[in-house]
Amino acid sequence: MISPTVRQLFTLPANPPVPTRDDFINRFAVVVILIAIIACSIGSASAKETSKGKPAGCFPPDQSIPVASSLHGGQIGRSDDPHALHSAIPLGTADVFGNGPYDLFVTPNRLFPFEKFDKEGTPLYGKPRSTGGERINDIFCGSDGTIYGIKAIGRKVRICKFNKDKLTFEKCADSDELDIGGSLGSGMAAYVGPNGKLHVYSTISDDTVYRPPGDHHSASFMPYDGAGFWRGGIPRRILVHACFSSLDLKRVESAGRVGDGPGEFLFSVRSMTVVNLGAKRPPALVSSEKQGVLRYFTIDKSTGSLGPQLFVDDEQRVALRHPAINPSAKAIPDQKTGLSNLIVGEGGRLWFYRFSGKFADNGSPIYQTPAKPVLAEGAPLTLANLPVISPGDLDGDGLIDLIVGNNAGDLLFVKNVGKPARPEFDNPAFVPVGGRRLDIKSGYRGSIQGPGEAMWGYTCPTLCDWDGDGRLDVILNSALADYMFLQGLPSKDGPAFSEPKLMYCDGLQLHLAWRSQPAVTDWGTGKRLCMIALDEKNLLRRFWRVDNQNVERGELLLLQDGSPITANADEAAGQTGRAKLVAHDWDKDGDIDLLIGTSRGLSFPASKDTYLPSGYGLTRKASVLLLRNVGSNAKPVFDYVKQVEFNGERIKLGTHSCSPAPVDLGRGVIDLLVGEEAGTIHYYPAEALSVSGLGK
Repeated sequence: MISPTVRQLFTLPANPPVPTRDDFINRFAVVVILIAIIACSIGSASAKETSKGKPAGCFPPDQSIPVASSLHGGQIGRSDDPHALHSAIPLGTADVFGNGPYDLFVTPNRLFPFEKFDKEGTPLYGKPRSTGGERINDIFCGSDGTIYGIKAIGRKVRICKFNKDKLTFEKCADSDELDIGGSLGSGMAAYVGPNGKLHVYSTISDDTVYRPPGDHHSASFMPYDGAGFWRGGIPRRILVHACFSSLDLKRVESAGRVGDGPGEFLFSVRSMTVVNLGAKRPPALVSSEKQGVLRYFTIDKSTGSLGPQLFVDDEQRVALRHPAINPSAKAIPDQKTGLSNLIVGEGGRLWFYRFSGKFADNGSPIYQTPAKPVLAEGAPLTLANLPVISPGDLDGDGLIDLIVGNNAGDLLFVKNVGKPARPEFDNPAFVPVGGRRLDIKSGYRGSIQGPGEAMWGYTCPTLCDWDGDGRLDVILNSALADYMFLQGLPSKDGPAFSEPKLMYCDGLQLHLAWRSQPAVTDWGTGKRLCMIALDEKNLLRRFWRVDNQNVERGELLLLQDGSPITANADEAAGQTGRAKLVAHDWDKDGDIDLLIGTSRGLSFPASKDTYLPSGYGLTRKASVLLLRNVGSNAKPVFDYVKQVEFNGERIKLGTHSCSPAPVDLGRGVIDLLVGEEAGTIHYYPAEALSVSGLGK
């Protein structure tokens, strides 16, 4: 609306005088000023809209970081569904959208449409569609192309038909209870023989109790005996086979164990699948179990009975062991031969194994290694479960990259392929360590929680220039709790490190709390480096550098009241350690603070009688805490922990772990990256971060 004053400037009287030259100049000046004012108003409004439409920061806040826009997508991993447990579990492939039998079902409710194969024959997928109805354990197809799902309900088998229009699995038949001696496991597969009979393969428990007597969260709990052997039992799964006369499941022709003696599989079986490896060969059952082993049993076409147990082999004709715990394997036809390749899921990632077309002398099929990541459009940066992140410029291009550890015991390089202030991250690559892939594993005795966790590694790396040569090194902790030094090496192809070298204190191997990421700082001196770690009593302690592999045991870090800082007030044993520590001047007062990523089960003191996150009770989650240095770098003393918040709400991510990394990604401010247990990294812009209680 034009104001009366402005309107008068443009309104002529009834008998206007002849305008002078000055009148024209004055009116022209007013018009110019008005145009400038309007332009500024429009620009201001546009700026406000831009601000509203695009929040400050490098990525969408409180969401998983995407991979670079130039890439097809990220590796398929876990979903945000709480029923997805701790793995990305493939259920099978079928032709849903008319592009061949390659569309991929992934638990619990995702369907990835097939797009194409890359030059190496690895399938690439589009953005997932949500499926509904029954949740199933395996996919198989009828002779007419109908897609079925199968699931176990106690001792019963249920068949579901897939509705392509609604993308739902709908119940169509239930069996009676099978006389098999126990409940069917979720790892199962179905095979329809040439005579139309349905064969179902699964496992039952042998009822062995895993843990030894006692409270396994108690500080006095002793899981191993004096000879170093596990005091509990080693559970097994027993292979069973049921034959139904048809898909209506009305008549059971046979049901029972496949073999005799002890159960065929240790601990658990995540999946089974039926493979086709050639017209001259019988179909076969491939199983995958907790410790990464893939077993192979030929199937008699007429009876469905299984042949002797063999392994799936690698090119060295050695039993192929997938290098992460709890794999789940499903067959996918090769685009050229139709023979069965494998898609294998594990802790937050899906992988592709190609069948070589060859067999070992004993009949074991040979699959090519290493496996290739299975990518999907729109999938975020995926790092496997429980990623532990540490930022730094690893390739000297001036951009901040990431080194990442995870539950599988890997060391990953995530390259920043963006530009200053516009970071973008490539899919992760395995870092050469001593010339080969790092593969830390607990083994039989390495885990506090027993040999059932033999394939977990829990690598926790911290980047720093430990040896002072100008290249970034890694100080590494893991499930083994043995601290190691990985020296950064000159390389033209991205980062590379020396073989891990054990660290020592007073001549004894440096063995501290497990699964905890150490912090490294010089306390602002530019001189001697100090490592901050959780010690044998789960207390924060300083360890001063002597040389590359030796440290000097230093003082405990203390609160203002003089008490040491514990990382656990509620539980002990396997719940110790786990904290992810980062030395950083959070409040910008010049003194080094500690940023801490916790699990749900460990807590730091927030007052004399309150601990976080356990103080949140049933709503506690893995949290990011600040331990503020209210002393000085020369004499650090710490306040009680405070909760780091995003938009005024506490950051809470999952159950087992979170890993914070304060970092300037090129904006000139300190943003926060947090690795969360499902395998992604969440981004929190500096403008939205606060600390509850800071300064109060």
